[in-house]
Amino acid sequence: MKFIYAFLGYLSFKKLIKSSINKKIIFFSESKNYRNYLLNLMRSFEDEKKISIIYLTSDINDSEKISNNINPIYIGSGFFRILLFSFIRCEMVVMTLTDLGNHEIKRSPNCKSYVYVFHSLVSIHKCYTQKAFENYDIILSNGLYQKKELEYCEKLFNFNKKKIYNTGYPYLENLFKNKHQNINLQQKNKILFALSWSKNRNNLFDKHTERILKDLIAKNYDIVLRIHPETLKRSSKTIKNIENSLGNLKNFEINKNLMNLKPLNESSILITDNGGIALEYFIAQRKPVLYLNHTDKIHNELFYKINIPTLEDQFKNLIGITMQHDELDQIDFYIEKTKKKFDKKKYIIDELIKENQIVLKNQTQNAKKILLESLEEINY
Repeated sequence: MKFIYAFLGYLSFKKLIKSSINKKIIFFSESKNYRNYLLNLMRSFEDEKKISIIYLTSDINDSEKISNNINPIYIGSGFFRILLFSFIRCEMVVMTLTDLGNHEIKRSPNCKSYVYVFHSLVSIHKCYTQKAFENYDIILSNGLYQKKELEYCEKLFNFNKKKIYNTGYPYLENLFKNKHQNINLQQKNKILFALSWSKNRNNLFDKHTERILKDLIAKNYDIVLRIHPETLKRSSKTIKNIENSLGNLKNFEINKNLMNLKPLNESSILITDNGGIALEYFIAQRKPVLYLNHTDKIHNELFYKINIPTLEDQFKNLIGITMQHDELDQIDFYIEKTKKKFDKKKYIIDELIKENQIVLKNQTQNAKKILLESLEEINY
């Protein structure tokens, strides 16, 4: 059935491309959860009458209308997606997908420019592969730190020089807009548990999450397990086991829809490992983070050659508290320690924002401005 819907989406896309004489910007999302990082930017083009925005998705459940003029087009994740991206004709493609050209999604010779939008605040040289951004023409960085890291890697590895613009992280706008801090007495005991995904099979989520959650629940904490989109794809068996064993408990819930920001607002502390959510939680929520040590998330095999401290490690080491994953018998102690340290250290958040020049204002408009200027520069 998905194959048929993808075929119909492919035909719909071809028809839309032929019928429009406008300049075309195509946005692509791997799943419904990744659309969060593109929504504001897509909607910002509603008043641009000479530009057509087309939204492609690989998630059959990603069917909610973007705006009056933008409806999702489902293209699946197989044959029709490969075919479409191989010959796509447009002025610009905008994606949050890393490693463009290094897997089945390739650059089309008929597309003028490829733009990367970040879906995390983390640095570029540890959690991403060495060539994650190599095949993009334009990169919209979240702060000067990412721009410096990208330019450093271009020189170090002799990569193609890209246009890098420090526009900011549009998703932060959503977090700030939907934030509220009215935590009641019950919610003071609520923990947001959100681990990063990893290519390493010996990862914390698959190996220890169920046991950790059971221990926390036994200690009468209310737990929200927020699951990364990549974990949903890679760890379905583990997730099913957790749902079967804990799903009916009153003080436990699973959050798979990342558009739902309620768990961030209602929790009083985040427990994570090396995920980018810690940076969002620190910056937008201004709440404490407890880190569980397991296997460091390093997806760049040449990370050791890049002598730049990552943003995520700066926040972790200066503001957070770290414990070993096998020290759960002391979890109460570490939670209280994390909260107390945060009250004394939270001023460092603003210092790190300033030091790394993370853009916190007008991110969407900054990005839109760059895309419009880049469209004007495209030669025919």
